[in-house]
Amino acid sequence: MKRCLTATVAMVALATTASVARAEYDPSIDKGVKIELSKDGKQYFRILTWHQIWMRYNEHNPGSLVRGAPQDASVDIGIRRSRLLLHGQLSKDLTILAHFGINNQSTVGGGFGAGDTPKKPQLFLHDLWGEYRIAGDALALGVGLHYWNGVSRLASASTINSMTIDSPIHNWPTIDKSDQFARQLGVYVKGILWNRLEYRAAVNHPFAVAGEPKEGTADYDPTSNMPAVQGYFKYDFLEPESNSLPYYVGTYLGKKKVLNLGAGVYWHPDSMAYLDGGDKRKVDTRMFGVDTFLDLPTGWKGTAVTAYAGLVLSDFGPNYVRNIGILTPSTALAEGAPGSFNGPGNAVPTVGTGMQIYGHAGFLFPDMGRAGQLQPYVAVRRGQFEGLDDAVLVPDVGLNWFIVGHHGKLTLNYRSRPVFSARPEGKPIETDRKNEVTMQAQVFF
Repeated sequence: MKRCLTATVAMVALATTASVARAEYDPSIDKGVKIELSKDGKQYFRILTWHQIWMRYNEHNPGSLVRGAPQDASVDIGIRRSRLLLHGQLSKDLTILAHFGINNQSTVGGGFGAGDTPKKPQLFLHDLWGEYRIAGDALALGVGLHYWNGVSRLASASTINSMTIDSPIHNWPTIDKSDQFARQLGVYVKGILWNRLEYRAAVNHPFAVAGEPKEGTADYDPTSNMPAVQGYFKYDFLEPESNSLPYYVGTYLGKKKVLNLGAGVYWHPDSMAYLDGGDKRKVDTRMFGVDTFLDLPTGWKGTAVTAYAGLVLSDFGPNYVRNIGILTPSTALAEGAPGSFNGPGNAVPTVGTGMQIYGHAGFLFPDMGRAGQLQPYVAVRRGQFEGLDDAVLVPDVGLNWFIVGHHGKLTLNYRSRPVFSARPEGKPIETDRKNEVTMQAQVFF
Protein backbone atom coordinates (compact mmCIF):
# COMPACT_ATOMS: atom_id res chain seq x y z
CA MET A 1 0.00 0.00 0.00
CA LYS A 2 2.91 2.37 0.71
CA ARG A 3 4.18 1.89 -2.86
CA CYS A 4 0.66 2.52 -4.13
CA LEU A 5 0.49 5.87 -2.30
CA THR A 6 3.99 6.82 -3.48
CA ALA A 7 3.07 6.11 -7.09
CA THR A 8 -0.13 8.12 -6.73
CA VAL A 9 1.74 11.14 -5.37
CA ALA A 10 4.25 10.91 -8.22
CA MET A 11 1.49 10.81 -10.85
CA VAL A 12 -0.32 13.77 -9.29
CA ALA A 13 2.95 15.72 -9.22
CA LEU A 14 3.45 14.94 -12.90
CA ALA A 15 -0.07 16.13 -13.69
CA THR A 16 0.45 19.45 -11.92
CA THR A 17 3.38 20.22 -14.18
CA ALA A 18 0.93 20.50 -17.10
CA SER A 19 0.31 24.09 -18.17
CA VAL A 20 -2.85 25.66 -16.81
CA ALA A 21 -2.70 28.34 -19.49
CA ARG A 22 -5.33 27.22 -21.96
CA ALA A 23 -6.09 28.84 -25.25
CA GLU A 24 -9.54 30.15 -26.14
CA TYR A 25 -11.65 27.11 -26.91
CA ASP A 26 -13.11 27.01 -30.41
CA PRO A 27 -15.96 24.44 -30.69
CA SER A 28 -15.17 23.94 -34.38
CA ILE A 29 -12.21 21.74 -33.42
CA ASP A 30 -14.69 19.14 -32.16
CA LYS A 31 -15.05 18.05 -35.79
CA GLY A 32 -11.31 17.67 -36.36
CA VAL A 33 -9.82 18.84 -39.65
CA LYS A 34 -12.76 19.46 -42.00
CA ILE A 35 -12.17 19.87 -45.72
CA GLU A 36 -15.25 21.16 -47.55
CA LEU A 37 -15.81 19.59 -50.97
CA SER A 38 -18.77 21.74 -51.99
CA LYS A 39 -19.60 25.41 -51.69
CA ASP A 40 -22.59 24.76 -49.44
CA GLY A 41 -20.49 22.60 -47.06
CA LYS A 42 -22.75 19.54 -47.38
CA GLN A 43 -19.99 17.51 -48.99
CA TYR A 44 -16.88 17.26 -46.85
CA PHE A 45 -14.01 15.12 -45.62
CA ARG A 46 -12.96 14.99 -41.96
CA ILE A 47 -9.78 13.82 -40.24
CA LEU A 48 -9.76 13.14 -36.49
CA THR A 49 -6.99 11.75 -34.32
CA TRP A 50 -6.71 10.97 -30.61
CA HIS A 51 -4.11 9.45 -28.32
CA GLN A 52 -4.22 8.15 -24.74
CA ILE A 53 -1.08 7.48 -22.69
CA TRP A 54 -1.26 5.55 -19.41
CA MET A 55 1.17 5.82 -16.50
CA ARG A 56 0.29 3.24 -13.91
CA TYR A 57 1.07 1.53 -10.63
CA ASN A 58 -0.29 -2.03 -10.62
CA GLU A 59 -0.33 -4.74 -7.98
CA HIS A 60 -0.05 -8.01 -9.92
CA ASN A 61 -2.01 -11.20 -9.58
CA PRO A 62 -0.12 -14.00 -7.77
CA GLY A 63 2.80 -15.59 -9.64
CA SER A 64 3.04 -12.88 -12.33
CA LEU A 65 6.28 -12.47 -14.27
CA VAL A 66 7.52 -9.12 -15.57
CA ARG A 67 10.42 -9.46 -18.02
CA GLY A 68 10.99 -12.99 -16.79
CA ALA A 69 11.22 -12.11 -13.09
CA PRO A 70 8.52 -12.51 -10.42
CA GLN A 71 7.14 -9.14 -9.33
CA ASP A 72 4.35 -8.34 -6.92
CA ALA A 73 3.87 -4.83 -8.33
CA SER A 74 5.33 -2.48 -10.92
CA VAL A 75 5.12 1.01 -12.41
CA ASP A 76 4.86 1.24 -16.18
CA ILE A 77 3.86 3.45 -19.10
CA GLY A 78 1.99 2.50 -22.24
CA ILE A 79 -0.15 3.63 -25.16
CA ARG A 80 -3.75 2.70 -24.40
CA ARG A 81 -4.98 4.00 -27.76
CA SER A 82 -3.61 5.82 -30.79
CA ARG A 83 -6.19 6.29 -33.51
CA LEU A 84 -6.90 8.04 -36.82
CA LEU A 85 -10.42 8.37 -38.24
CA LEU A 86 -11.33 9.45 -41.78
CA HIS A 87 -14.95 10.41 -42.43
CA GLY A 88 -16.29 11.45 -45.81
CA GLN A 89 -19.76 12.80 -46.65
CA LEU A 90 -19.56 12.27 -50.39
CA SER A 91 -23.15 13.39 -51.06
CA LYS A 92 -26.22 14.17 -49.00
CA ASP A 93 -26.94 10.45 -48.67
CA LEU A 94 -23.59 8.68 -49.11
CA THR A 95 -21.11 8.29 -46.22
CA ILE A 96 -17.80 6.46 -45.98
CA LEU A 97 -15.68 5.92 -42.87
CA ALA A 98 -12.26 4.40 -42.17
CA HIS A 99 -10.82 4.15 -38.64
CA PHE A 100 -7.48 2.56 -37.78
CA GLY A 101 -4.75 2.65 -35.15
CA ILE A 102 -3.17 0.64 -32.32
CA ASN A 103 -4.10 -0.31 -28.76
CA ASN A 104 -2.31 -1.44 -25.62
CA GLN A 105 1.35 -1.00 -26.53
CA SER A 106 3.59 -1.27 -23.49
CA THR A 107 7.29 -1.95 -23.00
CA VAL A 108 6.53 -5.69 -22.73
CA GLY A 109 3.79 -6.16 -25.34
CA GLY A 110 2.43 -4.69 -28.54
CA GLY A 111 -1.23 -5.28 -27.75
CA PHE A 112 -1.76 -8.57 -29.58
CA GLY A 113 -1.42 -11.03 -26.70
CA ALA A 114 1.21 -13.22 -25.11
CA GLY A 115 4.41 -13.66 -27.08
CA ASP A 116 4.06 -10.58 -29.29
CA THR A 117 6.81 -8.00 -29.60
CA PRO A 118 6.38 -4.64 -27.87
CA LYS A 119 8.08 -2.75 -30.69
CA LYS A 120 6.46 -1.48 -33.90
CA PRO A 121 2.92 -2.78 -33.29
CA GLN A 122 0.86 -3.32 -36.41
CA LEU A 123 -1.74 -0.71 -37.37
CA PHE A 124 -5.11 -2.38 -37.99
CA LEU A 125 -8.59 -1.43 -39.09
CA HIS A 126 -11.19 -0.70 -36.44
CA ASP A 127 -13.94 0.41 -38.82
CA LEU A 128 -14.37 0.41 -42.57
CA TRP A 129 -17.88 0.88 -43.85
CA GLY A 130 -20.04 2.68 -46.37
CA GLU A 131 -23.59 3.89 -45.78
CA TYR A 132 -26.50 5.10 -47.91
CA ARG A 133 -29.46 7.03 -46.53
CA ILE A 134 -32.61 5.52 -48.02
CA ALA A 135 -35.25 7.63 -46.25
CA GLY A 136 -33.48 10.60 -44.67
CA ASP A 137 -32.93 10.23 -40.93
CA ALA A 138 -35.51 7.43 -40.71
CA LEU A 139 -33.57 4.71 -42.53
CA ALA A 140 -29.97 4.18 -43.63
CA LEU A 141 -28.27 1.00 -44.84
CA GLY A 142 -24.58 0.27 -44.39
CA VAL A 143 -22.08 -2.53 -44.95
CA GLY A 144 -18.54 -3.30 -43.85
CA LEU A 145 -16.50 -3.72 -40.68
CA HIS A 146 -18.70 -1.68 -38.39
CA TYR A 147 -19.43 -0.55 -34.82
CA TRP A 148 -23.24 -0.34 -34.94
CA ASN A 149 -23.48 -2.75 -32.03
CA GLY A 150 -26.25 -4.22 -29.94
CA VAL A 151 -26.88 -5.07 -26.27
CA SER A 152 -26.17 -1.66 -24.68
CA ARG A 153 -25.21 1.97 -25.18
CA LEU A 154 -21.70 1.15 -24.01
CA ALA A 155 -21.36 -1.51 -26.73
CA SER A 156 -20.93 1.46 -29.12
CA ALA A 157 -19.21 3.78 -26.66
CA SER A 158 -16.90 6.51 -27.95
CA THR A 159 -13.34 6.31 -26.66
CA ILE A 160 -12.81 10.05 -27.19
CA ASN A 161 -15.27 11.47 -24.68
CA SER A 162 -15.66 8.79 -22.01
CA MET A 163 -16.28 10.11 -18.50
CA THR A 164 -14.50 7.21 -16.78
CA ILE A 165 -10.86 6.48 -17.61
CA ASP A 166 -11.98 3.56 -19.75
CA SER A 167 -14.99 1.42 -20.58
CA PRO A 168 -15.68 -1.44 -18.15
CA ILE A 169 -14.82 -3.86 -21.04
CA HIS A 170 -17.74 -6.23 -20.33
CA ASN A 171 -19.68 -3.90 -22.64
CA TRP A 172 -17.72 -5.49 -25.52
CA PRO A 173 -18.57 -9.11 -24.63
CA THR A 174 -16.96 -10.79 -27.66
CA ILE A 175 -13.96 -8.45 -27.89
CA ASP A 176 -11.14 -9.93 -29.94
CA LYS A 177 -12.82 -13.32 -29.92
CA SER A 178 -15.48 -13.46 -32.65
CA ASP A 179 -14.98 -9.77 -33.42
CA GLN A 180 -12.09 -7.48 -34.36
CA PHE A 181 -11.76 -5.11 -31.41
CA ALA A 182 -15.56 -4.89 -30.91
CA ARG A 183 -16.31 -4.84 -34.66
CA GLN A 184 -17.74 -7.49 -36.96
CA LEU A 185 -18.24 -7.67 -40.73
CA GLY A 186 -21.86 -7.30 -41.71
CA VAL A 187 -24.84 -5.30 -42.91
CA TYR A 188 -26.64 -2.81 -40.67
CA VAL A 189 -29.67 -0.53 -40.69
CA LYS A 190 -30.13 2.50 -38.46
CA GLY A 191 -32.34 5.52 -38.08
CA ILE A 192 -34.33 7.92 -35.89
CA LEU A 193 -38.14 7.84 -35.81
CA TRP A 194 -40.36 10.68 -34.57
CA ASN A 195 -37.18 12.56 -33.56
CA ARG A 196 -37.07 10.43 -30.38
CA LEU A 197 -36.70 6.72 -31.09
CA GLU A 198 -33.28 5.67 -32.35
CA TYR A 199 -32.58 2.16 -33.59
CA ARG A 200 -29.63 0.21 -34.96
CA ALA A 201 -29.65 -3.44 -36.03
CA ALA A 202 -27.17 -5.65 -37.86
CA VAL A 203 -26.63 -9.11 -39.29
CA ASN A 204 -22.94 -9.98 -39.11
CA HIS A 205 -20.61 -12.81 -40.07
CA PRO A 206 -18.38 -13.18 -36.96
CA PHE A 207 -14.70 -14.00 -37.30
CA ALA A 208 -13.33 -17.53 -36.94
CA VAL A 209 -12.04 -18.08 -33.41
CA ALA A 210 -10.10 -20.70 -31.48
CA GLY A 211 -11.64 -22.42 -28.47
CA GLU A 212 -11.28 -25.47 -26.23
CA PRO A 213 -14.63 -26.74 -24.94
CA LYS A 214 -14.25 -28.74 -21.72
CA GLU A 215 -16.39 -31.11 -19.72
CA GLY A 216 -19.22 -29.01 -18.34
CA THR A 217 -17.54 -25.72 -19.33
CA ALA A 218 -18.29 -23.90 -22.57
CA ASP A 219 -15.85 -22.13 -24.87
CA TYR A 220 -15.97 -20.78 -28.41
CA ASP A 221 -16.60 -23.44 -31.05
CA PRO A 222 -13.93 -23.20 -33.79
CA THR A 223 -16.30 -24.85 -36.30
CA SER A 224 -19.03 -22.21 -35.88
CA ASN A 225 -19.99 -20.48 -39.12
CA MET A 226 -23.41 -19.01 -38.33
CA PRO A 227 -24.40 -15.34 -38.69
CA ALA A 228 -25.00 -13.18 -35.61
CA VAL A 229 -27.88 -10.76 -35.08
CA GLN A 230 -27.70 -7.69 -32.85
CA GLY A 231 -29.64 -4.53 -32.19
CA TYR A 232 -30.11 -1.59 -29.83
CA PHE A 233 -33.14 0.66 -29.43
CA LYS A 234 -33.15 3.94 -27.49
CA TYR A 235 -35.78 6.55 -26.65
CA ASP A 236 -34.67 10.13 -25.97
CA PHE A 237 -36.86 12.00 -23.47
CA LEU A 238 -35.00 15.32 -23.77
CA GLU A 239 -32.69 16.45 -26.58
CA PRO A 240 -32.14 13.78 -29.25
CA GLU A 241 -28.60 12.57 -29.86
CA SER A 242 -26.97 12.44 -33.28
CA ASN A 243 -26.64 9.04 -34.92
CA SER A 244 -24.64 10.13 -37.95
CA LEU A 245 -21.80 8.02 -36.49
CA PRO A 246 -22.15 5.01 -34.17
CA TYR A 247 -20.05 6.35 -31.27
CA TYR A 248 -22.14 7.24 -28.20
CA VAL A 249 -20.89 10.20 -26.15
CA GLY A 250 -19.75 9.47 -22.58
CA THR A 251 -20.19 13.00 -21.19
CA TYR A 252 -21.31 16.18 -22.95
CA LEU A 253 -19.72 18.45 -20.30
CA GLY A 254 -22.97 20.31 -19.77
CA LYS A 255 -23.48 21.21 -23.46
CA LYS A 256 -26.57 19.04 -23.96
CA LYS A 257 -29.64 17.90 -22.02
CA VAL A 258 -29.92 14.15 -22.45
CA LEU A 259 -32.03 11.48 -20.78
CA ASN A 260 -32.70 8.20 -22.52
CA LEU A 261 -33.72 4.60 -21.96
CA GLY A 262 -32.41 1.78 -24.12
CA ALA A 263 -32.55 -1.97 -24.66
CA GLY A 264 -30.55 -4.31 -26.87
CA VAL A 265 -29.86 -7.91 -27.90
CA TYR A 266 -27.13 -10.12 -29.37
CA TRP A 267 -27.70 -13.64 -30.69
CA HIS A 268 -25.12 -15.92 -32.30
CA PRO A 269 -26.45 -19.46 -32.93
CA ASP A 270 -24.17 -22.47 -32.36
CA SER A 271 -21.22 -20.24 -31.46
CA MET A 272 -20.21 -22.02 -28.24
CA ALA A 273 -19.70 -25.65 -27.26
CA TYR A 274 -19.05 -27.83 -24.21
CA LEU A 275 -18.52 -31.52 -23.47
CA ASP A 276 -21.25 -33.61 -21.85
CA GLY A 277 -19.89 -37.01 -20.90
CA GLY A 278 -17.30 -36.55 -23.63
CA ASP A 279 -19.90 -35.65 -26.26
CA LYS A 280 -19.75 -32.20 -27.84
CA ARG A 281 -22.83 -30.04 -27.36
CA LYS A 282 -23.31 -26.77 -29.24
CA VAL A 283 -25.08 -23.78 -27.67
CA ASP A 284 -25.98 -20.26 -28.74
CA THR A 285 -24.57 -17.00 -27.41
CA ARG A 286 -27.49 -14.91 -26.16
CA MET A 287 -27.39 -11.48 -24.54
CA PHE A 288 -30.00 -8.95 -23.48
CA GLY A 289 -29.41 -5.55 -21.92
CA VAL A 290 -31.30 -2.52 -20.61
CA ASP A 291 -29.76 0.80 -19.65
CA THR A 292 -30.33 4.49 -19.04
CA PHE A 293 -28.12 7.54 -19.53
CA LEU A 294 -28.38 11.06 -18.07
CA ASP A 295 -26.27 14.10 -18.92
CA LEU A 296 -27.73 17.33 -17.60
CA PRO A 297 -26.43 20.84 -16.91
CA THR A 298 -27.52 22.09 -13.48
CA GLY A 299 -27.78 25.73 -14.53
CA TRP A 300 -25.17 26.77 -11.95
CA LYS A 301 -21.84 28.13 -13.23
CA GLY A 302 -21.36 25.57 -15.98
CA THR A 303 -21.77 22.53 -13.73
CA ALA A 304 -23.38 19.30 -14.90
CA VAL A 305 -24.20 15.76 -13.79
CA THR A 306 -23.54 12.60 -15.79
CA ALA A 307 -24.86 9.16 -14.86
CA TYR A 308 -25.27 5.75 -16.45
CA ALA A 309 -26.77 2.46 -15.24
CA GLY A 310 -27.11 -0.79 -17.13
CA LEU A 311 -27.90 -4.48 -16.71
CA VAL A 312 -26.80 -7.23 -19.10
CA LEU A 313 -27.86 -10.88 -19.03
CA SER A 314 -25.42 -13.13 -20.91
CA ASP A 315 -25.51 -16.81 -21.84
CA PHE A 316 -22.32 -18.21 -23.40
CA GLY A 317 -23.07 -21.77 -22.31
CA PRO A 318 -22.39 -23.52 -18.98
CA ASN A 319 -19.77 -22.02 -16.64
CA TYR A 320 -18.10 -19.80 -19.26
CA VAL A 321 -15.91 -17.09 -17.67
CA ARG A 322 -13.29 -15.00 -19.45
CA ASN A 323 -10.50 -13.10 -17.69
CA ILE A 324 -9.27 -9.89 -19.35
CA GLY A 325 -6.36 -7.63 -18.39
CA ILE A 326 -6.09 -4.23 -20.11
CA LEU A 327 -2.55 -3.17 -21.07
CA THR A 328 -1.37 -5.96 -18.80
CA PRO A 329 2.18 -5.44 -17.43
CA SER A 330 2.73 -9.21 -17.15
CA THR A 331 2.49 -11.76 -19.94
CA ALA A 332 3.13 -15.03 -18.07
CA LEU A 333 3.06 -16.87 -14.76
CA ALA A 334 6.18 -18.16 -13.00
CA GLU A 335 6.82 -21.86 -13.62
CA GLY A 336 5.42 -23.89 -10.77
CA ALA A 337 3.66 -20.92 -9.18
CA PRO A 338 0.14 -21.65 -7.94
CA GLY A 339 -1.06 -18.45 -9.59
CA SER A 340 -4.78 -17.70 -9.53
CA PHE A 341 -7.90 -18.25 -11.58
CA ASN A 342 -7.44 -14.69 -12.95
CA GLY A 343 -4.13 -15.37 -14.70
CA PRO A 344 -1.14 -13.00 -14.84
CA GLY A 345 -0.85 -9.23 -14.49
CA ASN A 346 -4.09 -7.32 -13.93
CA ALA A 347 -6.50 -9.83 -15.48
CA VAL A 348 -9.90 -10.13 -13.79
CA PRO A 349 -13.12 -12.05 -14.59
CA THR A 350 -14.86 -9.73 -17.06
CA VAL A 351 -17.23 -11.66 -19.35
CA GLY A 352 -19.23 -14.80 -18.76
CA THR A 353 -22.55 -16.56 -18.41
CA GLY A 354 -24.54 -14.66 -15.83
CA MET A 355 -25.68 -11.15 -14.96
CA GLN A 356 -23.68 -7.93 -14.96
CA ILE A 357 -24.75 -4.65 -13.36
CA TYR A 358 -22.70 -1.54 -14.05
CA GLY A 359 -23.11 2.12 -13.21
CA HIS A 360 -21.16 5.34 -13.01
CA ALA A 361 -21.85 8.92 -11.96
CA GLY A 362 -19.87 12.15 -12.08
CA PHE A 363 -20.22 15.86 -11.34
CA LEU A 364 -18.65 18.60 -13.45
CA PHE A 365 -17.41 21.48 -11.28
CA PRO A 366 -17.58 25.14 -12.36
CA ASP A 367 -15.31 26.33 -15.14
CA MET A 368 -12.11 27.77 -13.67
CA GLY A 369 -11.20 29.73 -16.79
CA ARG A 370 -7.55 29.22 -17.70
CA ALA A 371 -7.35 26.32 -15.23
CA GLY A 372 -10.09 24.28 -16.96
CA GLN A 373 -12.68 22.11 -15.20
CA LEU A 374 -12.63 19.20 -12.76
CA GLN A 375 -14.97 16.22 -12.79
CA PRO A 376 -14.81 13.58 -10.04
CA TYR A 377 -16.59 10.30 -10.72
CA VAL A 378 -17.30 6.86 -9.29
CA ALA A 379 -18.05 3.61 -11.11
CA VAL A 380 -18.78 0.04 -10.09
CA ARG A 381 -19.21 -3.25 -11.95
CA ARG A 382 -20.78 -6.30 -10.32
CA GLY A 383 -20.79 -9.60 -12.17
CA GLN A 384 -22.55 -12.71 -10.93
CA PHE A 385 -21.20 -15.55 -13.08
CA GLU A 386 -22.38 -19.15 -13.18
CA GLY A 387 -18.76 -20.32 -13.21
CA LEU A 388 -17.74 -18.54 -9.96
CA ASP A 389 -18.97 -18.93 -6.39
CA ASP A 390 -18.49 -15.24 -5.49
CA ALA A 391 -19.60 -12.11 -7.28
CA VAL A 392 -17.01 -10.02 -9.14
CA LEU A 393 -16.98 -6.50 -7.70
CA VAL A 394 -14.77 -3.87 -9.36
CA PRO A 395 -15.09 -0.27 -8.03
CA ASP A 396 -13.37 2.77 -9.58
CA VAL A 397 -12.89 6.30 -8.23
CA GLY A 398 -11.45 8.96 -10.51
CA LEU A 399 -10.93 12.61 -11.34
CA ASN A 400 -10.90 14.26 -14.78
CA TRP A 401 -9.09 17.52 -15.34
CA PHE A 402 -10.36 19.04 -18.59
CA ILE A 403 -7.67 21.48 -19.70
CA VAL A 404 -9.33 22.04 -23.09
CA GLY A 405 -12.45 19.88 -22.84
CA HIS A 406 -11.89 16.37 -24.18
CA HIS A 407 -9.17 17.73 -26.47
CA GLY A 408 -6.67 17.96 -23.65
CA LYS A 409 -7.45 16.17 -20.41
CA LEU A 410 -5.78 14.27 -17.57
CA THR A 411 -7.51 11.50 -15.64
CA LEU A 412 -6.43 9.95 -12.34
CA ASN A 413 -8.15 6.66 -11.49
CA TYR A 414 -8.01 4.19 -8.58
CA ARG A 415 -9.34 0.66 -8.98
CA SER A 416 -9.68 -2.30 -6.65
CA ARG A 417 -10.04 -5.69 -8.33
CA PRO A 418 -10.68 -9.18 -6.92
CA VAL A 419 -8.38 -12.18 -7.23
CA PHE A 420 -10.09 -15.56 -7.54
CA SER A 421 -8.52 -18.90 -6.65
CA ALA A 422 -9.52 -22.32 -7.92
CA ARG A 423 -10.55 -25.04 -5.45
CA PRO A 424 -10.24 -28.82 -5.71
CA GLU A 425 -13.96 -29.02 -5.00
CA GLY A 426 -16.37 -26.31 -6.06
CA LYS A 427 -16.02 -23.19 -8.16
CA PRO A 428 -13.35 -20.47 -7.79
CA ILE A 429 -13.82 -18.00 -4.92
CA GLU A 430 -12.42 -14.54 -4.16
CA THR A 431 -9.30 -14.82 -1.97
CA ASP A 432 -7.60 -11.42 -2.31
CA ARG A 433 -7.86 -7.93 -3.79
CA LYS A 434 -5.30 -5.89 -5.74
CA ASN A 435 -4.95 -2.15 -6.36
CA GLU A 436 -4.32 -0.11 -9.51
CA VAL A 437 -3.58 3.62 -9.82
CA THR A 438 -3.57 5.00 -13.35
CA MET A 439 -2.90 8.44 -14.81
CA GLN A 440 -4.13 8.98 -18.35
CA ALA A 441 -3.13 11.87 -20.62
CA GLN A 442 -5.41 12.39 -23.64
CA VAL A 443 -5.00 14.60 -26.68
CA PHE A 444 -7.74 14.74 -29.31
CA PHE A 445 -8.00 16.81 -32.48
